[in-house]
Amino acid sequence: MTRRRTWIAVVAAVVVAALVVVLWVRDHRREEEWTHGDDVQVGAQVAAARGRVFADAVEAAGGPRRPTLPGPQSVAVRVEWSGSPDPGGWYEFILLDGRLEPARPVPADSAWAPGEETGADWSGAYDALAEHYPWLSGTAERRVAGGWTSDHQALGLRARTDGTGTLVYRLPRAALPTSAPERDLRLAMVHVDADGEVRWAKEVPLERLPVPAAPPSA
Repeated sequence: MTRRRTWIAVVAAVVVAALVVVLWVRDHRREEEWTHGDDVQVGAQVAAARGRVFADAVEAAGGPRRPTLPGPQSVAVRVEWSGSPDPGGWYEFILLDGRLEPARPVPADSAWAPGEETGADWSGAYDALAEHYPWLSGTAERRVAGGWTSDHQALGLRARTDGTGTLVYRLPRAALPTSAPERDLRLAMVHVDADGEVRWAKEVPLERLPVPAAPPSA
């Protein structure tokens, strides 16, 4: 009986140790995913404008021609990615005003990709971004009278292996216009899986979007 109890204790200890190792490996891999994301290659071009020039910018970014939005400026972004090793779910794009400390999200309007159009969205799952990325600390919920609030917005495109999309945002009325959006703004790409869980985020390098000059008025 004593020997049997000893073997039971040994087996139980081995099972517990194995479980601890499995959990450690899982958590370590998850932390690596938060830190390094995956090998998708991504880049974007950006323009900030008003009026007819903004409509031209949206077209240059691959979207439909549309009027300007309320606020000092509207922002058009053309994003392109390739080589996603884990297609599925969504890529959510958050534009931030990097002139603020911490950088604050810019209100979102709409997004287009071949065969799809989406509007602004936000999920409580995105609160994890501020916990893992200091440069996204401005996405955290803010305390207000009576509780907490978040007025942030993202634009989502389906996470295909390769893709392009057009993103439209608008600077809030209180924001100063920018003549160099590729320098003043920051774009976050966030992978959200099919279950709505945030897997990782990375900053997308921005370049100036070439916009054809409008012809002189008659």
